[in-house]
Amino acid sequence: MTDRRIGGLLLASCAAMLGTSPVFAQVDEPGAASGTGDEIVVTARKRVERIADVPIAISAFRGDDLANRGVSSVSDLASISPGVSIREDVAGRASPSIVIRGVGFDDFRPNGSPAAAVHVNEVYLGSNALIGGALFDVDRLEILKGPQGTLYGRNTTAGAVNIITRKPGDFWEGNAAVEYGRFDRLRLDAGIGGPLSDSAGIRIAGTYQRGGGFLTNLGTAAFAGTSPVPGVIPDLPLVGVRKNIGDADYGAVRGTIVLSPGETTEITLQANYGRDRGQNSQSDVLGRSATGFTEPDTDPYTYYGNLLPAMHSDQAGVSAKLVQDIGGDTSMTALFAYQHLDRRYAFDPGDPRRTFDLDYSDRLNQYTAELRFNGKLGGLADWTAGAFYFRDRIAFGSLMDASDLVRTVFETDYRQKRSSWAVFGESDVHLTDRLTATLGLRYTSEKSRFSGATIDLNPYGASFGGAAFPGVPAIFDNRFKDDNLSGRALLSYKPIHDLMVYASVSRGFKSGGFDGSTIFSVPEALPFASEKVTAYEIGVKWYSANLPVTFTASTFYYDFRGLQANSVRQIGPVTTSVRTNVAKAEIYGGEAELSVKPVDDLTIRGAVSLLHSKVSDFVSSDPVEVARREGNRLPDAPRVSWNLNASYAIHLGGEWTATPYGEVNHVGKMFKELDNFVSAPSYTLVNTRLTFAAPDERFSFGLFGRNLTKEVYFVGLIPAANAAGVVSGVQRIVGAPRTYGVFAGVKF
Repeated sequence: MTDRRIGGLLLASCAAMLGTSPVFAQVDEPGAASGTGDEIVVTARKRVERIADVPIAISAFRGDDLANRGVSSVSDLASISPGVSIREDVAGRASPSIVIRGVGFDDFRPNGSPAAAVHVNEVYLGSNALIGGALFDVDRLEILKGPQGTLYGRNTTAGAVNIITRKPGDFWEGNAAVEYGRFDRLRLDAGIGGPLSDSAGIRIAGTYQRGGGFLTNLGTAAFAGTSPVPGVIPDLPLVGVRKNIGDADYGAVRGTIVLSPGETTEITLQANYGRDRGQNSQSDVLGRSATGFTEPDTDPYTYYGNLLPAMHSDQAGVSAKLVQDIGGDTSMTALFAYQHLDRRYAFDPGDPRRTFDLDYSDRLNQYTAELRFNGKLGGLADWTAGAFYFRDRIAFGSLMDASDLVRTVFETDYRQKRSSWAVFGESDVHLTDRLTATLGLRYTSEKSRFSGATIDLNPYGASFGGAAFPGVPAIFDNRFKDDNLSGRALLSYKPIHDLMVYASVSRGFKSGGFDGSTIFSVPEALPFASEKVTAYEIGVKWYSANLPVTFTASTFYYDFRGLQANSVRQIGPVTTSVRTNVAKAEIYGGEAELSVKPVDDLTIRGAVSLLHSKVSDFVSSDPVEVARREGNRLPDAPRVSWNLNASYAIHLGGEWTATPYGEVNHVGKMFKELDNFVSAPSYTLVNTRLTFAAPDERFSFGLFGRNLTKEVYFVGLIPAANAAGVVSGVQRIVGAPRTYGVFAGVKF
């Protein structure tokens, strides 16, 4: 197996729900108030608004709610939002991909362009390699569905995820929490912050995670001690049984300083560092793998391999944000940020032999800057205008040990440079007290350069690499340039204060560029074009401060052009693929969410997502490939997914409370690749939590259980198939089995 996805892994999917949890939190802007009922506030449109007044599909979650539901990383978002999917491929948890409403990301290397833009405190993370760390000390998380090309720009065809962390408050306070569970999993979180003076505040927070690995490596088995060329190529070493593969060893810290030198000025300085010395995700084999190994059992929690999927990663960043009131109901926001990543990680294809064992190395430097103005024209309009700049430099490579397959080791050494700038503007024009028209446009210009080489190291002087891969050595130096005009137009109407209906048309694009997986021939390094989507949506929102009912619903239709995906090719003994623009596609569906509070202490929430997707007008010179893919469903696009959860506060003596919480998450059957070779079966996860809390919640403790029914489900499926579509097996990355444990927390 190569490090390319077998069978063409495409844009992926899932209909995202409209918010399963109200947010009662401070917003990440000076002067913004928190609230309840109709005063819930978000900053999804880069200004402070009640969530009830935002005419787009948005889910919002409190930080405490995320912690209670076991959300510790971006990879856990699928567990809280029906239709939002997280996929893992060859990179495993090192580069998770977020899929929303049938739109996703089909490349795992750091130079790709994700379809859902992730922002942490408004800092854009332009590579999936940057989003694999832990979520901690979160104040609020927002998931925006649908193209967000106006305010968020490139690579938002799926939507955007905004993570807002806690800032220092008006008085000193702190918190600490510990969680321990099955597979020796330990998590520690702590934070403290408060005022240093009347004009300065500070907050420091950190997290540490250990253990949790639930896989078993059965080792090299009967292949130990063998060599394809005895005396020339070293014998395969004996690797015994190793348990708890996938253990975490992760720590991170974040510091925030907020300065208020005047009543109209706020400066926020942040620095963060994360260190990962854990183990990556790992696949097992069902049937015969692409590398020719047939696993003797069907247990998805065991695999055969000769190396540990080790991770060695350091990530750091700094940012500075200025918010300045410049008078006349106008404010200015200036933001600058720098992110750095240096990491290595390994991936074993689930073959005990040395058949493309992968050792990756990535080094990334990213710079972003944004200047934005927000204002009002009396009661006539609210407006936003600004400019954005992005630049990154990525050096990435790999060693691919194919000693037992083609008697050699391949090395890749790639470099990519990207830069992008944009200007944008959006305005809400209040046609009447109840009717508002929103218009927005964004112009983006970008360019990139991709250069490097794939070579056959031939360390033993016995390589078959030239015969298997005649395009190697592959040396290339290519450029890509593009511009785009995206935008949004919508009407929103509020017949009464608590009810909004809206209709919108929006355009978004995902940048073209280069495939960063292994280049075995020069044509594979050529650029592909940008992908474009036009989305039509109608929605309704009911938020009330007086009634204990919240309801949201929407229906949507997407028109895709220039769909980016992999086109399957057979190169020598291994199936690989070339990433290009392959097809058109359509997606349509609907979402609904209901939250009710029949009595003061009982809250019940439910959400459902329905989704249809279809690939059309597939482009290929191979009629067999066209026939195999035409009319297929998009990956990670279950037709039905839903969530139901409830909590009830039981009042004990001495003002103590006991709060049982339960949730059921169902995900329908879906495919994990464009060819629809192998479907991931539907699954239902049942999670529970029982919390005992002291008065004012100063101290709490309890029990938790996740996946209590021991469902077997998969976050990654990589079929082993040749160019004719003949499937011999599949590599599977399995989700976590049943886990349980205890927790405790304190606030001071």
